[in-house]
Amino acid sequence: MSKQPEVVKQSDLLNQFVLDRRSLQELGQVEVLWMYPKVHRVLGFICKSGLLGRKKTAFNLDQLDTIGANGVLVNSQPVETDVEKVRQLESLVNDEVWTDAGNKAGKVVDYLFNLETGVIEHYLFMSSSVTGSIYMLPPNYILSLGNRRVLVSEEAVRSFTIYREGLQDRFYKAADFLREEKTQVTQEFKSIFQQAKERAQIFNEQLKEKAELLAEQAKETGQIFVEQVRERTHEVAEIWDDWENEPLNRSPSSEPDPLEDWDDEDLSEPVEKAVEVQQDTEITKKSAAEAEPFDGWEDDDFVEPTIDVSAKPIVDQKLIASSNQPPEDLEDDDPWI
Repeated sequence: MSKQPEVVKQSDLLNQFVLDRRSLQELGQVEVLWMYPKVHRVLGFICKSGLLGRKKTAFNLDQLDTIGANGVLVNSQPVETDVEKVRQLESLVNDEVWTDAGNKAGKVVDYLFNLETGVIEHYLFMSSSVTGSIYMLPPNYILSLGNRRVLVSEEAVRSFTIYREGLQDRFYKAADFLREEKTQVTQEFKSIFQQAKERAQIFNEQLKEKAELLAEQAKETGQIFVEQVRERTHEVAEIWDDWENEPLNRSPSSEPDPLEDWDDEDLSEPVEKAVEVQQDTEITKKSAAEAEPFDGWEDDDFVEPTIDVSAKPIVDQKLIASSNQPPEDLEDDDPWI
């Protein structure tokens, strides 16, 4: 069970549903609180029900048992009353607030009271400005009341506590807040910009140092590479010079000449033999071409060809002798059958 508030606002009870705690019967809705302004105390409330809310019933404050978000619970039955008596109930709600200096300060719009005792602790009045704030007016600051007006001290009005800020006050506070925020944001932005600038300078210095280091390393690497290329080029040049000058350094008589001991006469014999063989071959081919086919030959017509040795140069006597000598298997006088 939620704890009941000790102090409640009059407007929080208006139009709340009223239920009987024992039977949960709906008894109506809260129409107005019944108060006694002279002693600044709440005595009870009036409930409306029936067609168009014409039925009126009254509850004493001690009959109020529980206040919830959607309704109130009562612990006993109400007392019936009529519309005229309800209209005669006094209330300071909607009364004008005037100062003893003759200035209208505002109008009472609500009040706060103790739920157990019914004592009104503060009246709430709104300043004359349409967008003004709501202030808390203690009952002991009221000098007099009547004819729908209350009188307070001019000095007391300036000291009243603000219960809820009005639109104008909120606007002024919002403007002040925005100005403060703008100043703070500007300072923070300047601080961030300064930090970013310092970081950028540090980064540029680091980048410059890194670039110088890389340039120095590249320079050293380039020098080493150039030296290596020079050494390799010098080695290749030396090898090339040695290879190019090697035939010049060799002595003309260092190697024997295979044609040095040859004479022209030694070359004549092989040439003559080659000419004779070529002529003999041509004669043989010509004779074979002019000869008739073998089918028309007779045994008697066959005459062993003879070679006139004197008609041509002697190529090789052994070769001629072997060509004129019959084969060993033809030693018979009549080789033909």
